[in-house]
Amino acid sequence: MERWELIKRLLAGANGCGQSFMVGLIAGTYVRDLASIDPDIESTRSEVLEFADELADQLQDVGLIRPAVARGGNAAILGAMERTGFGDELYQALRGTNVVMLFESMQADLEAGAIRRILHQLNS
Repeated sequence: MERWELIKRLLAGANGCGQSFMVGLIAGTYVRDLASIDPDIESTRSEVLEFADELADQLQDVGLIRPAVARGGNAAILGAMERTGFGDELYQALRGTNVVMLFESMQADLEAGAIRRILHQLNS
């Protein structure tokens, strides 16, 4: 299991577009994708779900996602999350070719300073 691939998927799910942020659904899809590549996957669905819940909390603590606010007179969606500017910058970077592998190989921490340093290196 790649931590940064799961982070990328969680960031993708925090789009603030009128839907709830469903960590379990994101984690479940990730497990199915992993199982299609390697049927003998060591991680169980419950372990990935627990890990995804922890990562989602960390994403919010680091300032990458936040609860979505209702815009334009629309009703608020319970549990909706949106990426912050920093979160969107990271998400766009992680969508690049081999960037997830770069974060994995650097064993990057989910910490604002470490992420900013790597993003700076990518933009240099």
